[in-house]
Amino acid sequence: MTKREEALRALESRDWSGAEVDDTKRQISIVYSVRVDQELSEWIAAESDRRGVSPSLVIRDALTEAKATEASDQTVTLKLSDLHRAVNRLVQPIGYRTA
Repeated sequence: MTKREEALRALESRDWSGAEVDDTKRQISIVYSVRVDQELSEWIAAESDRRGVSPSLVIRDALTEAKATEASDQTVTLKLSDLHRAVNRLVQPIGYRTA
């Protein structure tokens, strides 16, 4: 009798009537392939070396942080003139800023 035949015979003799289904939720992992420029690639490699983890974990952590940031983002209402003043302060050269 071959090993395959032995395995099939063992399966036939099992009584599955008392079996229980394991319905615990498991996270499914999906792989994405992305292209990054050299500068970003070097940062990912350096960060993974610094932390002693894989580049995949560095990317996953960055995406998780971005998702959390988006989820906590809030919409605010402000006057258009206040928005213009804030933007103008950002774009003025440092030497020309006024109080």
